[in-house]
Amino acid sequence: MISAETVTHTWQQMSAMPDDQALELVQQMSREQPIVFVYLLTQSGRRSLDEHEGQLCFYVGLAVWQIMKQSPKRLRQVTRAKLEQAEQVNKEFLDLLDTDTEADFFSAMKTMFENYPEPEVFDSIVKILMDDADYAPDDPPIRDENRGLALMHLKVILDTLIGSCD
Repeated sequence: MISAETVTHTWQQMSAMPDDQALELVQQMSREQPIVFVYLLTQSGRRSLDEHEGQLCFYVGLAVWQIMKQSPKRLRQVTRAKLEQAEQVNKEFLDLLDTDTEADFFSAMKTMFENYPEPEVFDSIVKILMDDADYAPDDPPIRDENRGLALMHLKVILDTLIGSCD
């Protein structure tokens, strides 16, 4: 399991990274994890997300990949089948939550957080997407109506990366 310190340290490194180094990291991801890279590009370019929201999702996905590379387990290249499986599981989970009451929803979410294989990484994604306090006026947060969609896409990435560790 990845520690909170590792997660925090990686986020700090990512936020302090110069643009040229960030571009190198994007190119590295396209080589090492092409399926994840293409998924992030296509999902962050969806019509429901504006340009800023898409860029934020891509950035968070890039950071999640960097965090998962520090797992004590070896991170293998993600396959299309693993990504599609993670998408299906997450879609089924959302469909289930959509039919439940609000109390059932919060209970299911609590259970998911308690049993998640990489809780610190998942928690960091949620905090980034839900915390409006860290945004500057020219760098607005993700709109409320798009936070769930962004979370689902990033959880698919995280689930896929977790599933590719051995």
